[in-house]
Amino acid sequence: MKRCVLTVLFLTLSILGTVSAALSDQQRTALVIGNADYAFAPLANPVNDAVAMAKALDEAGFNVILQTDVSRQGMKAALRAFGEKLSADNSIGMFYFAGHGIQIKGENFLLPLGAEFPDEETVKTQAVAVSEAVDLMTTSHDGLNIIVLDACRNNPLTGNSKGLSRIDSSARLFVSYSTSPGAVALDGSGVNSPYTKHLATSIKTPALSLEETFKRTLKGVYQDTGGEQTPWISSTFFGDFKFIAGDASGTLDKPVRVAATSSIGKALAESLARNGPARRISGVYRVAGSNPDGSGYSGMLSITPEGRKVHLTWWIGDDVFTGVGEFAGRMLVVNWGDKHPVVYTFDGEKALDGEWADGSASERLTLFSRATQNNLSLLEGTYSSAGRNPDGSTYTGTVDISRQGRKFTLVWQVGADSYRGDGVLEGNVLTVDWGDTTPVVYALTGDGTLQGLWSGGRGSENLQFVDGR
Repeated sequence: MKRCVLTVLFLTLSILGTVSAALSDQQRTALVIGNADYAFAPLANPVNDAVAMAKALDEAGFNVILQTDVSRQGMKAALRAFGEKLSADNSIGMFYFAGHGIQIKGENFLLPLGAEFPDEETVKTQAVAVSEAVDLMTTSHDGLNIIVLDACRNNPLTGNSKGLSRIDSSARLFVSYSTSPGAVALDGSGVNSPYTKHLATSIKTPALSLEETFKRTLKGVYQDTGGEQTPWISSTFFGDFKFIAGDASGTLDKPVRVAATSSIGKALAESLARNGPARRISGVYRVAGSNPDGSGYSGMLSITPEGRKVHLTWWIGDDVFTGVGEFAGRMLVVNWGDKHPVVYTFDGEKALDGEWADGSASERLTLFSRATQNNLSLLEGTYSSAGRNPDGSTYTGTVDISRQGRKFTLVWQVGADSYRGDGVLEGNVLTVDWGDTTPVVYALTGDGTLQGLWSGGRGSENLQFVDGR
């Protein structure tokens, strides 16, 4: 039977405050369960996947409790023992399940062996809710918790491809699916699912950060399946975590490294936790990238908040592209209408490095001006203007800004020349169409100034408020 696989990963960790030195030596405990021999719909790989994951976690310093083809009573008993171990040792905890999973009205259930499930009500009473594992782990200790669910996308009881329900992330939660929510994952031609194969390999690789572990997994699955399966990840977790520590040469040091802050900087990490990354990274960026054929390109980009996601708009030459990005810790995964999503990692506080999921192209976004996170009104009136033309020459002038409903009208006076444009303000980013091929895109900053790019990022302009109406 072809197996459909869904992997959901929760990673819970507080990123606020200072992590004590003792955390570096903290115990690690994992419960790994693989159920395959179902009477109603047997699966090929869950036991193999569980064994592979148990081996990888053992190499990463975890004390592993491995259970295969286990009943509901056995799963409950294993969870209780797992919780007691976490509580006694204040361990870093990881729970991994491979097998059938079902979503009922937004709640996910893991199916044990040795039971029949004629209807949804029986599932609720005879299966194990994912929330039980989450609650047990978070109440047993105050450390890091990792939960991996490698469960069937197709509902084996009804035949409907509903999959498991999507789980919202937070600053304490890292979520990863082996494929996009609502899509069917592949079992692969080997002894392991594509996702588990690449995740286990990445876990065993020294010196990989959490983000790099899942970036490698995403790319590996995508390439193995020819683009049919793209893991989906989401989180606002910005801490540091490595399954196996070490340096780039592979030299190992202590097996556990957990930190509240990271290379992006303490201030940015705390701001992201407090305000959310969607608003924190909003602004105007310069773009430099390489195409699959090796040619280069440049342009400009705006990022605006869209709920817990972000909306991206590129202006590259005469072309305009749009996409929606979702957070995965220090990664941003952007679907922009192409077959290949782009995965960005944060490089410090002012840049994102992106790579297509198939590895064929890359892109760097360099922050020009960050939009304020506050609810700030764009003042009507006169602004002084100071700018730089694409040829490097500079100019000064004035800009009059007036508002009509949701739109703004801007009138520039630069020497003897006048220009007029109409703009829309979204997420404190003002995009103004003024008759050129590309608009002027400004970020409204905390002091009320507007800092923008135009001519595809080759020109720039700063507007300072002078006089209101």
